[in-house]
This record gives sequence, C-alpha cells and structure tokens, in this order.
Amino acid sequence: MPERKPPSLPFQLLILTFARLFLNTGLRMVYPFLPAISRGLGLPIEQTAQLFNVRNLAGFVAPLLGSLSEKYGRRPIMAAAMVIFGLGMGLVAVWPVGGVLALTMACAGIAKVMYDPAMQSYLGDRVPYHQRGKAISVTELAWAGGILLGAPLIGWLIARFGWRSPFLMLSIGGLVAAALLHLLLPRMGTTTPRAATGRDMMAVLRHHPVIWAAALFGLLIMCAQEITFIVYGGWMEGQFNLSLTNLGLASTVIGVSEFAGELFAGWSTDRFGKRPVTITAAALSVIAFIILPFSGGSLITALVAMFALFFLFELTVVGNMPLLTELIPQARSLVMSVFIAAGALGRVLGGVVGPWLWTRAGFMGNTFVAAALMLLAGIVLAAWLREGKAVTTKESSAD
Repeated sequence: MPERKPPSLPFQLLILTFARLFLNTGLRMVYPFLPAISRGLGLPIEQTAQLFNVRNLAGFVAPLLGSLSEKYGRRPIMAAAMVIFGLGMGLVAVWPVGGVLALTMACAGIAKVMYDPAMQSYLGDRVPYHQRGKAISVTELAWAGGILLGAPLIGWLIARFGWRSPFLMLSIGGLVAAALLHLLLPRMGTTTPRAATGRDMMAVLRHHPVIWAAALFGLLIMCAQEITFIVYGGWMEGQFNLSLTNLGLASTVIGVSEFAGELFAGWSTDRFGKRPVTITAAALSVIAFIILPFSGGSLITALVAMFALFFLFELTVVGNMPLLTELIPQARSLVMSVFIAAGALGRVLGGVVGPWLWTRAGFMGNTFVAAALMLLAGIVLAAWLREGKAVTTKESSAD
C-alpha cells in the first residue's frame, strides 16, 4: 500500500496555528474577562488574579518540559500539550471552584511551554532557514489572534451562556487540535541528537554558552514589556479619564499592532535577514519607549505611539524566533525552552518592578527603565546571537 503523501507546508502551518490560537486565547483571556470570572466563582478579583497567575509558574520548568520533543519527537509532544490544555480547560467548566481554576491555569501554562518549543523546533527541522521567518510569523499570528479573534468570541459566549462556557469551548477546541496534530502532521524520523535528561541539558548549556545570551535577551525584552504593560492601563485611565470601553479600545490597538508586527516580521526577516531586522526593531523600540510618556497630549497621539511601540516590540520578538531556532540546530527545543523560561522570569520581575516604579517615578520612570533594558537586549543580540554552522552561505548571506 503506498505511503500517504504528507500535507503541504501551508496546510501544516494552518494546523499548527489553529492549535496555538486556542492555547493563546486561553492564556490571554485573563485580563478583559477577569471580573466576569471572579463574579462567577464568587471570589474577589485580587484572589482570582492570583489563581490565574499560576500559569506563569510553568515558565520556570520550561527547559525540562520544552526539551521533551528532543526525546519523544515534535509531533507527539505538540499533541500531548494540546491534550493537557483541553483536559485542563474542561476541569473548571465541570467543577467551577477556585482551586480547580488554579489547576486549569497550571495545565494551560504547562501546555504552553511544551507546545511552543516543540512547534518552533518542528519548523526549524522542516523549513529552510531562508524561509523560516515567514513560516514562524504565520504561527505567531495566533498570539494577536488570541485578542482580536478569541476575546470577542469569549465575550459573546459569557454573555450568552455564562462564564464557564469559554472553558468548555477551549476544552473541545484543544482536544480537536490535538487530534489534528496527531493525525495530519507527517511522522518524522530522528534527525537530531536527543537531549533527554537534566545531565544532557547541562552538558549542552556548558558547551554552548550562547544559550545563556539568548536567555538574557529573553529576560530583558520581556521585563521591559511587562514594566510598561502592567501600568499602561492606569496611565491611560488617569491621563485621559477613560471608561472601560475605551480601555478596551486601547487593547484592540495593541492587538492590531501585534498582528501587523507579526505580518511584517514574516515579510522582512527572510528578505533582509533575521539579525538586521531584529537589531533595527530593538533599537527603534528603545526610541518608542522614550517617546511614549510624551504622547499624553491627546488620546489619538497616545494610541499611535502605543501602536508603534507594540508593533516594534512584536517585530523584535517574532523576528528573533527563526534566529533562535538556528543558534544550536541540534538542540533547538532546549534553546527555545530556555528562552521561554527566561522570558517568564522577566515578566515576573517586570510585574514586581513596574508598579513600584510607577508609584515613585511615574509612567516616565517605567518607560525609561524599559528603554534601558531594550538597549541592553539589543547589545546582547548584536554581540552574541548568531546562527549556528548548519546555515549555508546562501541562506545566511542576508543575515
């Protein structure tokens, strides 16, 4: 019996992005719908927010979970991650209590740090480097899609069927995505050495210190974003006396800017080179952070400045992804999972430092510190982050 022809790359990207859209929607729905979920649980908003924050703790075990695909394969780990996500979302839909919500969000966080490194490594294995920026940017559209597409759907479900209905929808979607990943993605043979144990991972880290540079880059950029993002709502509200509806408009602007940044990253990085585009975006982000607090003269000006900032930031992150997949080609998922863990630490630090700075130095203090962090990140990128030897001269000539 002839072997089934594998699906085309665009179809594979569609499956990968479909799964990631559910995953990101489950993670990003926290902020706009926290009050409705809090009321449903009968808990104070502060307590519910802490339950949701459990999802961030998974980032600290990302190197252990994210490198599983080196041992068991990319496709099985992606499918397993979506099963964990689907079952986890179903828990709170069936048993709506605070402790179960914490377990649900832990499952979502674990699924995220399993799925993303495996997916990015899968694309690193299958897509030539000179085309990888476009491929990865397609899957990154699911990040902005979690706000632009997922949030309106979740709002409609809550209004029509109650606060538990989005969890049920995400549960079904996650399990369907797992089935599609398992059934439709092609099987792949062993193409890279498998890093299976903690000792193996430490050996790779010792022999390739560039991974620590990637981690530092991830920590700096995510801390810079969080320091600003965590207080921008308060700044907008105080500066312009905005209603919740208009704050929602600001969130939509951020979602659109992220979407545009992801599209532009896919077009520009393969055309002009991963490093030049990412270094340029990081440098312009420094300027955007500095300008943002001076844009408070009018709401339109502030929204334009915010659009520019998040566009450039997303271009920096997404443009850097294909570069990271080629730092150590034989340990792609370890590199990506260490980057995710460092980013999680950066968000935690930013979440602590951001409010502290705001109360003492105002919004300008937040953005200036963020600009300094982005500047350091750009220096790290320019000085140390370069493709590994697996990239051919033709493929890397633009970089």
